[in-house]
Amino acid sequence: MLIAVPLTDKGFEERAESALKKGADIIEIRADQFDDPDPRNIEDCVRFVQERGGKTILTVRSPQEGGREVPSRIEIFKRVSPLSDYTDLELSSRDLIPAVREIVLKACRRLILSYHNFERTPPRWIIREVLREGMRNEAIPKVAVMARTYKDVLDLLCSGGEVEGEKILIAMGEAGKISRLCSFIAGSVITYCSFGEALAPGQIPLEDMVKLKSLFGK
Repeated sequence: MLIAVPLTDKGFEERAESALKKGADIIEIRADQFDDPDPRNIEDCVRFVQERGGKTILTVRSPQEGGREVPSRIEIFKRVSPLSDYTDLELSSRDLIPAVREIVLKACRRLILSYHNFERTPPRWIIREVLREGMRNEAIPKVAVMARTYKDVLDLLCSGGEVEGEKILIAMGEAGKISRLCSFIAGSVITYCSFGEALAPGQIPLEDMVKLKSLFGK
């Protein structure tokens, strides 16, 4: 399971280099949170990380799923997705999926299709269907849901484990913290950690995750 750290453009180069040195495998470039979301600036961030041996996830999260409005969103995908190792797009942005999928696959990169529920953990059948829909689109499906109890975490991991293939499973919130470590047992391939300020509820600090992965992960 790879460790990803989400970053904005505030002190990007210094923070990205430090995160990679401390054990991060991937830098998630949260372009929707950039003060300067110019595609050229985002492209420079991707190249900076890759030149130092790291991988990148390009994320331009929509306001409906916790991001901010970015006027040049499709232009960012056109210019930067062919460079980034991964591009994350919400399943709810259905009008963009065909175009972004074509851009990513043509460049032999990987697409992540994500689903977020900041209120609750939905029934298991919904989780399974979200995962299958992502896979039907030749993407790595990502399911991030709010866990109120440990049973919610169990529901996420059990339903996720019933769908074969690469996926990303995240239970947000305090009860969901354990999923950040153990979701690999259900086939989750990436976990997201904080580096300074957390960008999602329940993220474990990078330094702690690196230690935990050495003890329990693979």
